[in-house]
Amino acid sequence: MTPPPNSAPAPSTPSPSPADSRSAPAPRELAVLMVEDSESDALLVLRALRRAGFALRHRRVEDGAGMRAALAGERWDVVLSDFNLPGFDARSALAELHASGLDLPFIVVSGTIGDETAIELMRRGAHDYLMKENLARLAPAIERELGEARVRAERRRALAALHDSEAVLREAQRIGGVGQWRRDLPGGAPWCSDTLFALFGMAPVAGEDALDALLTRVHPDDLGRLLQAHRELAAGSERVELEYRIVHADGSLRYVLECAARSRGVEAATPRLIGTVHDVTAQRAAAEALRTANARLRQMSLRVLDAQEAERRAVAYELHDQIGQALTAVKLDLQAMTPHLDAGPAVARLAAAIHTTEEALAQVRGLSLNLRPPQLDYMGLEASLRWHAERECARAGLALDFAGSVGEFKAEERCAIVCFRLLQEALTNVVRHAAAKRVRIALSAADGRLDLEIADDGRGFDLARARRRMLEGASVGLLGMEERAALIGGEVHIDAAPGAGTRIRVSLPCTAHAAAA
Repeated sequence: MTPPPNSAPAPSTPSPSPADSRSAPAPRELAVLMVEDSESDALLVLRALRRAGFALRHRRVEDGAGMRAALAGERWDVVLSDFNLPGFDARSALAELHASGLDLPFIVVSGTIGDETAIELMRRGAHDYLMKENLARLAPAIERELGEARVRAERRRALAALHDSEAVLREAQRIGGVGQWRRDLPGGAPWCSDTLFALFGMAPVAGEDALDALLTRVHPDDLGRLLQAHRELAAGSERVELEYRIVHADGSLRYVLECAARSRGVEAATPRLIGTVHDVTAQRAAAEALRTANARLRQMSLRVLDAQEAERRAVAYELHDQIGQALTAVKLDLQAMTPHLDAGPAVARLAAAIHTTEEALAQVRGLSLNLRPPQLDYMGLEASLRWHAERECARAGLALDFAGSVGEFKAEERCAIVCFRLLQEALTNVVRHAAAKRVRIALSAADGRLDLEIADDGRGFDLARARRRMLEGASVGLLGMEERAALIGGEVHIDAAPGAGTRIRVSLPCTAHAAAA
């Protein structure tokens, strides 16, 4: 189109450079609900907000029904309300906002409003007010109120999370039968959880009387210990833990475990005492039942071992005194027949019979000795252990270092038998599995205990793997040694590693007395 004569060409608007586009801030989106009956006033407000850099989504309402529908149907960031509308005003609009349950900034934008009226609206919950002729203050006021709204929302979320955590904690305490108390020092009022009163069978008590009411339920014989523990905690102890009895409201006697410690309150300089109380009556009863069952099992196991040893002794004597003597008599009779026979097949068969009888007699004597070495009854423990070790090491071709310092004494029978059986088992394992060249044995006694150590220079073994196999039932050697010692209150410690040999240390409670001359 050709411009009219004498008219100046229209100035061209330069297009923004890429640098200008990058530096221009993006518009801030803002959803505005306007309570306004004047369209022209609304346009003035919207123009001021656009100039302040907001990208607007807005809606204008003039009455309560329109405001309710807008609040229910869309999401808004702020409510801007005129003070006076025909049949509707800022007070009614504020009431509608509160009724909706939404927490939105509510700002009064009016042409005429007095200070007293503005203060009244602020007391009712309005966040700010300004005059329409001062719209330059509107954008900063909205920015400020949006920030405060975000803070309030974060606070509500934090409080909701806190309340949820407290509810979970209360439920966990109820399920676990755990009560809690705390007290700020010095002289702060105690706080006790409802679960703590429930644990004692009492209704909750508030204030200074809370702990005193609970203390009335503590068993009189345990009250002194509990109060002393609390005094020590208040005086500076970091932690106390004790078990005591309470008399429940139903009259039953219960055991509780209290753990208390010093902490810090909200202010770093404020010391705080915090305690938990847990009903351990059932656990204590279960532990006592387990101890009783273990004691009965131990007594039964000891009786079984005693019966086994008595049977071993009887069989050993039977082999030695009857079968052994019978075989000896047969051997002597056969030997006595030899001079009366002429040389020939009969003599050879007689010699073979004598040899067979001698082998049988040797086997009977070996079985008898393994079942019950007579040295335990006549020579004492050290001599019996030395004899057995020398016998087994000689058979296996092992070098033996035996050091004994207990002298000639007779140990009580159970201790002596257990010690001998442990040595038997250890030497059997060395011969069968260790591929050792030397065995060292040390025996000593002091302070009512008998100590035995067996060490070899063999291939050793993986102790952890052996214990796993033991628990799986694949091997019972280690378990048998440990259980046999434990039955009389003793201990077995095994040190082993592949390629490093094996050392077994046995410690048994053993009362010994000097052998009669």
